[in-house]
Amino acid sequence: MIRENRKGKPLHSTALVCVALTLTVSACEDFGDDPLAMGVAPETHGAVVFTDGLPNLSELAEVHDVSMEIQQELDLWWDSWNLAPAEGSDIRAALYTPVSHTLFPFLLDEGVAGLLAQNEKNLLAAQGAGVLPVADAVDAAMEKAWDFHQRAVFALARGSGEGALSLALQSADAVREVSPEQVARALLQKASTAMRRNLGVVTYSEEELTRIRRLTLGAEEALEAGDYPRAIRRAYYACQLLGAGPG
Repeated sequence: MIRENRKGKPLHSTALVCVALTLTVSACEDFGDDPLAMGVAPETHGAVVFTDGLPNLSELAEVHDVSMEIQQELDLWWDSWNLAPAEGSDIRAALYTPVSHTLFPFLLDEGVAGLLAQNEKNLLAAQGAGVLPVADAVDAAMEKAWDFHQRAVFALARGSGEGALSLALQSADAVREVSPEQVARALLQKASTAMRRNLGVVTYSEEELTRIRRLTLGAEEALEAGDYPRAIRRAYYACQLLGAGPG
């Protein structure tokens, strides 16, 4: 079984601990300084992680003591990261407006401007340090994140701080979608879905089945251990064997 994210613990910090403790030279490329942007497992699917944290809905709710007021939204937000990427994104899209309405009176324009500045530092680090070629999915996520960020900056300049906050959270989550943990989860889910779909339809040799099962089990174990680069690689190769494009 795939472990659910621990509620209240930032997704980014989990991935960063993994990068700091378990990455080998072949799994990670060091791309910059302040903040540090790192490309993970570029030889397979690829992901990206930053040393500076991304704005996190759960952390913001805790800092401003509104977790109980938006508990349902927080639960949906956390659970969305365990779903297929498109499904999870749709669920989160419905949460940004109501949570921003609750959070904005505590942040006000100054607080939103701070979040945008933090966001921009990360995005510039990735852009200037060459992280984008890690994978097409990372490139697309960064483009989406920049679009949300620029719209947030314009919204704040026009006096729509609450709308800017919503867009800032969307920008951060667009990047989080290609964090090492989330890429590993998405690839493993794709492999598991393909395996269920193919059994009884596609004929595999015993050797192929053994290898697929070994790869998916290894990916699950690596994910449990927080070794996201290894989980990405194993799940990626399982997808390849199953004919499930990992894009």
